[in-house]
Amino acid sequence: MSTDSLLRSLDSLMVRLGIGRLGQNALLSTAGLGTRAVIQAGYLIVLSRWMGPHGYGLFAGSVAAAIIIALVSGWGIAYVVTQQVARDRTRSNALWATAILQVLLSGILLIGVLMVGSGLALVERVDIRSMVLLGFAELVALPLVQAATSLCLALDRGATAAVSICLVPAFRLFSMIAAVAVGVSGTPGHVAFLHFAGSVIGMLVAVYLVHRIDGAPAWRDRLSLPKATIEGTRYAVGSLVGTSYQEVDKVLLLQILGATVAGTYTAAFRVMSVFVLPVAALMGAALPRLFATHGTPGGAKLLKTVAVAALCYAAMASIAAALVAPLMPFVFGHDYAVSTKYLLMLSPWALVFALHQSSAIALTASDRQGARVVVESLGLALVIGMDLWLLRSVGAGAAALALLTAEVFMACGCWLMMQRR
Repeated sequence: MSTDSLLRSLDSLMVRLGIGRLGQNALLSTAGLGTRAVIQAGYLIVLSRWMGPHGYGLFAGSVAAAIIIALVSGWGIAYVVTQQVARDRTRSNALWATAILQVLLSGILLIGVLMVGSGLALVERVDIRSMVLLGFAELVALPLVQAATSLCLALDRGATAAVSICLVPAFRLFSMIAAVAVGVSGTPGHVAFLHFAGSVIGMLVAVYLVHRIDGAPAWRDRLSLPKATIEGTRYAVGSLVGTSYQEVDKVLLLQILGATVAGTYTAAFRVMSVFVLPVAALMGAALPRLFATHGTPGGAKLLKTVAVAALCYAAMASIAAALVAPLMPFVFGHDYAVSTKYLLMLSPWALVFALHQSSAIALTASDRQGARVVVESLGLALVIGMDLWLLRSVGAGAAALALLTAEVFMACGCWLMMQRR
């Protein structure tokens, strides 16, 4: 059976079971992100044990710098694709062409920004060659796969989206396991190359999947570069401030407290991130339908359903994270014993993250992205300010405190913005 036939069979099975399109996409996205979470957990375990706390902290802090910049790669094109294809599917090929060009141009430009910025601002980081490789992986390969996943969801191809979202982490993990198996040393330089190679392979497979389900990009009908840039600006800025608050503390930890502390905290944070992935899956699956039903009674009902489901799951995830925290040194090694404390501190994050995202997605779907950007910009500033103030005196636990405080602030801020008509 071909890959395309298998994906169609999964979609058909959902229809026969009487599950609606949103339910299908939510379930498949959750399954995809659940699988991705398992893959990322394996990747985290392999890397942390292979590199040790110091090497892993150096690598993770450098990757975090690239991830922050990556939030504007494509300049919001994934959201533009979701919004426009959800309303007019005949535009899918043209928007896919737009996405490819937008990601390539912005990604290459941002690699240059990353090189200059890391050279000027980062005291501790991997070498320049490794930063270039990490830059391509995070600024070109991964954003293009994310755009492909958004297109699949907008086309109601939930099974394909579920596969697409797993490709990059899966090939990254395979490359690491192969390197460990043949005796390659876990230096930051080697790991950066393998991270790059796995990302490129995953990107190419994602492009192939889109071609299989939707055909070739319609280059002649794509949005002009100025129009795509204008339409994507609010989403690009929103992505930067709405997600970078989760990564900026890794960079600050590396620079202020060193690679070893950054490594033990980042390990706990990545484990906690696994628990919040289903919340992100639900939001991603619901967004195309929320765009399409905005302003209708059905849209309001859908938003309430999404919020309740996210909060119920998040409450269970926070409890589960606290229960598994004592296992950190057994899974990652004795050097990560202190990560147990950090994971316990981070365990409430799933709940406050769900509160924040439920209000934030309502602003996005109601075409009030500007209000969301304002609130999340203040949240980012709060994280940076608290980290700079408290890291030296309190230690890495200050990063967890800053994150939780900012999430509560942004949840309240987005909710208040929603009450303003």
